[in-house]
Amino acid sequence: MIYPKQKIMVSKKILVFKNDRTGDLFVSLNAINSILNKHYNDEIHIFLSNINKKFCFLFPSLKKKILPMNLSIINKIYIFFYFIFNNIDSAYILTPKTFYYFLPLIFRNTKFYAITIKAKRNRPSKFLLSYLYKYVTIDRINLKKRRSSYIIQHELINKDLVEEKNLINKDFNISHNFTYPKKFVYFHYKKRLFDYLLNWTLDDVNNFLDFLSTKYENVIFSSEIKDDRLNKHFSNLFNYYNFNDKTFHKINDKKIYFLRDIDGFDLFDAINNSYKIVAPEGIITHIGYFLKKPILVLMHFHLRNKKDFMNQLISCKEWFPPSNYNFIVLKKDYSKSIQKLLKRL
Repeated sequence: MIYPKQKIMVSKKILVFKNDRTGDLFVSLNAINSILNKHYNDEIHIFLSNINKKFCFLFPSLKKKILPMNLSIINKIYIFFYFIFNNIDSAYILTPKTFYYFLPLIFRNTKFYAITIKAKRNRPSKFLLSYLYKYVTIDRINLKKRRSSYIIQHELINKDLVEEKNLINKDFNISHNFTYPKKFVYFHYKKRLFDYLLNWTLDDVNNFLDFLSTKYENVIFSSEIKDDRLNKHFSNLFNYYNFNDKTFHKINDKKIYFLRDIDGFDLFDAINNSYKIVAPEGIITHIGYFLKKPILVLMHFHLRNKKDFMNQLISCKEWFPPSNYNFIVLKKDYSKSIQKLLKRL
């Protein structure tokens, strides 16, 4: 008896370019999850930036390569030979760097999917655009066509935004022994907002934390980890857990806890355990959105004229997620900000 030959499934090699800022990585997570679903049986390689190396745990099944955000000549040569020696079937340009748009011109056998930018200086040019297999465009010229980058990137792979299985890793072994309260609000201190834009003193920030504790039973907060002065200030006033030496320090009876030097999957874990996020726009809020947490974004703008207002509106339309994301514009006057917050918390 002659049996028909069985069709052998050959695993394809897929490449994802995502070597940019941490917040941008989380904006692209839904799109990356769609790539994981679409190419479930394929071999997926992802290029991450060196600052996002700490989030490699999100992609345990992927082959990860680390590149700087700003590519050198050596990096570009490396990418060129990576294509030659790996026979890439499909490549996803989720980081709109000019160099990446020249690759489809050279590697014609690879299907390139890309995020493109329509602005005063388009990326890529119309000529290079024709070599892409599929692309979606972020329109930064027409305000009415401006949409959330979260949705636009997701549509590149999952056009109809059909619900998919989550393949981004959310389970990992934590390295600390801090026990989170059952229900807490997560706050993040960002110097650029509170110091430079609002001109709030550290006493104002301390009072703000006390104010949050009147609205929520437990408050947990973090600050920019590279600022030793801030770390020392908050450690002297609030109970804190040091993620460097894994020690808890009780300073008072307040239910306000400072997470000192938290980063990577410990930060991801803290946000995952939170009830709500109250923080400036950035990595904290982007992680919170991915984890489907209610979010209140704290903002402040220097609006000198209508042009400034339009620029901020356009920016918010692109970078804000499509759901569970609210924001409030704080005032330099601390008392007036608290009055506004009373209506929103």
